[in-house]
Amino acid sequence: MTFVVRSLDPARYISDPNRFVALQQGVNEVLSMVGLRVNDQGQMARAKQARTLDEVAELAGRLRGELNRRGVHPEVTRYCEEELLRRSIFHAVFEATKGLSQRLRQLSGSVLDGAELVDACFSRLNPVIRINAHVTKSEISEHAGFANMLRGIAGTFRNPPAHAPRTEWSVSEADALDLFSMLSYLHRRLDGATVRSSS
Repeated sequence: MTFVVRSLDPARYISDPNRFVALQQGVNEVLSMVGLRVNDQGQMARAKQARTLDEVAELAGRLRGELNRRGVHPEVTRYCEEELLRRSIFHAVFEATKGLSQRLRQLSGSVLDGAELVDACFSRLNPVIRINAHVTKSEISEHAGFANMLRGIAGTFRNPPAHAPRTEWSVSEADALDLFSMLSYLHRRLDGATVRSSS
């Protein structure tokens, strides 16, 4: 235990705090089986004891913890809680991107999917969903760029796992975290969007 405490002295990671967090979380996964953890001060502390591997995953929750640290929008994790718990990055990415499409359907009332859904929601002439006033050239350009990001997310992260087995399409944890940050941005913009009435 002395070795662990010395190795995880936060002073050693001043220039690379993310390394400390990654090591702390990895060590805490193992320590959770004996009811211990390394706290943020680098000291050994009591923790809830995990009795199964599922409990280890839930208590350690490295990926979930990083999403919390980044302040990711709750709509991002709403659709992939179980996948995050199971640490299935492949499925978490798939479900989180499906969640973005579901939000667009809820806002617009559309039943479409993918690029067709984005086109229906963000048409140039009379969009159903507007992220800004959609009057000036800059606003219209921003609106079009936002729609392109939505199409890109669907084409890059939603469609491949829908049609390819996990063994042929993979995404790293770093890429998944960056995707979740992008999804968070998109959801925040949708928070402030206006929706054209169907009447």
